[in-house]
Amino acid sequence: MIKQISMKYAQQNLLEIIKVVNQTDTSMEILDSLGSSQAVIMSVKEYRAIPETLYLMNDGTLNKVHKAMQDKSGEIDLTNGIDWNKI
Repeated sequence: MIKQISMKYAQQNLLEIIKVVNQTDTSMEILDSLGSSQAVIMSVKEYRAIPETLYLMNDGTLNKVHKAMQDKSGEIDLTNGIDWNKI
């Protein structure tokens, strides 16, 4: 969830904003006086998760995980049949 704050509020409360985004993993969108989005402040943890998620989406792993979560058979194979003991 992204909370929207004014640029003036962000300038006056930067240290508190940094604490909040790190403690809650809630991003904050900074708006100018006209209400246009100018920047986003997020935790390092959340920032670092973005490229990881994109990688998992690109190589198909994320889709396999979602399918496995919906599979009620009790068996989950994310290896595409690879026998890791023979590698």
